[in-house]
Amino acid sequence: MANEFVANPQEGQRVFDLDRAHVFHSWSAQGAIKPLPIADAQGSYLWDYDGKKYLDFSSQLVNTNIGHQHPKVVKAIQDQAARLTTIAPQHANDMRGIAAKKLVELAPEGMSHVFFTNGGADAIENAVRMARIHTRRHKILSFYRSYHGN
Repeated sequence: MANEFVANPQEGQRVFDLDRAHVFHSWSAQGAIKPLPIADAQGSYLWDYDGKKYLDFSSQLVNTNIGHQHPKVVKAIQDQAARLTTIAPQHANDMRGIAAKKLVELAPEGMSHVFFTNGGADAIENAVRMARIHTRRHKILSFYRSYHGN
């Protein structure tokens, strides 16, 4: 396993109890959920605290498509965190500029800029703002209870 994981059911219960005491889970009846405490992950697999192995079909909300703890991703995160962990949107940064340039190169012709956000809800909120500015219209259609807000 990834970090020489050793099964520890008592720790799994502690993690579960902490979660239930202090964490709200989205789109769930809070009293009815029983989240599975995950202790470790490697590639396409997850392990619970009992040592049971699971194939991660969800890719953790589709953000670990190349697998958990991919060595190149871990190294890139470590290198960047040792240099600069965060930068406000009003500042320029080499890695943000390089990432934007690579995305623009993959985008359809005529698309030359990237707007980075922290997550899906932020992306939707800003897309709505941009659409309203561009079209000068204010009504929007959305799905009720859609994943990234409505």
